[in-house]
Amino acid sequence: MDFRQFQYISEVARQRNITKAADALFISQSALSHFIKSTEDELGVRLFDRSTTPISLTEAGKCYLDSAQRILMENERLAKELRDITNHMSGTLKIGTSGDRCSYMIPKLLPQFYAKFPDIKVNVVTGGGNMLGEMLRRGEIDLVMLPTLPENRDPNFVYEKLYTEELLLVARKGMIDLKDRIGGHHIVNPKVLDGKPFFIQEQGHIHRGYCDNLFRKKRIRPEIKQVFSGNVSCFRMAATGEGMTIVPFMTTQLAYPGSEVELFSIGDPPSTWDINIIYRKNYYLGLPEKELIALGKIIFSKELRSPAR
Repeated sequence: MDFRQFQYISEVARQRNITKAADALFISQSALSHFIKSTEDELGVRLFDRSTTPISLTEAGKCYLDSAQRILMENERLAKELRDITNHMSGTLKIGTSGDRCSYMIPKLLPQFYAKFPDIKVNVVTGGGNMLGEMLRRGEIDLVMLPTLPENRDPNFVYEKLYTEELLLVARKGMIDLKDRIGGHHIVNPKVLDGKPFFIQEQGHIHRGYCDNLFRKKRIRPEIKQVFSGNVSCFRMAATGEGMTIVPFMTTQLAYPGSEVELFSIGDPPSTWDINIIYRKNYYLGLPEKELIALGKIIFSKELRSPAR
């Protein structure tokens, strides 16, 4: 069986552009166009509608793509099972996560993983939760490392907790009065945030969903001063004193808080979320994959504790 046929058609369907697909596959556009036409002639059906811009799948193409993706995933599963049986630990492991989590988690995780599996190549894809979820569903990546809101969990995925992370209020010194601190510590009652100016992430981000849920549950109506695509930008804007922000503990390590910034736990017990490793329910977890998850749980097991406490 020539698996290139499935790979090529899947890539064209993903890119919806033959030139871009050819670049991604490292072949010429003419060679890819010829391959597609030969496949369609062999099958006796048209897989792509070339009259649309961008090109789109026909109904036959959609049926073909669904089967092709299943075959490719089963072939990958078989390769990993044989890898474990023969103890020949080589191949590729594809991980998806956000840009900030990549900067924070990957440098801590991969050196220890490579020490045990030097011949396993790890490819990291960064992006938003929706994009990574679709890539995971199509088998284009193996694992995703992200926080997950309970209401957004996909029943086709397994969510295995790596660690629990605290979310912190960031404010310039003096913005939070002593009277608003629980027990005089760096802990605030969420209700004191009502009406306060905030920098916050754009809609569509998991973190924005968390903040919106917190504000709704606590009946808080913040003044949204500006939205950003990343937590580090929100953090640095809060450091100016023009407003506050809520960020995961990880961001405080990436943004290098100076002496002018204070970090506060939100409530007691503090506000937290779980960072999960996510994979398809039918995904084969081999020895390298299990070891990566185990290492993550060990390395990040103390992330709950924040500098606010």
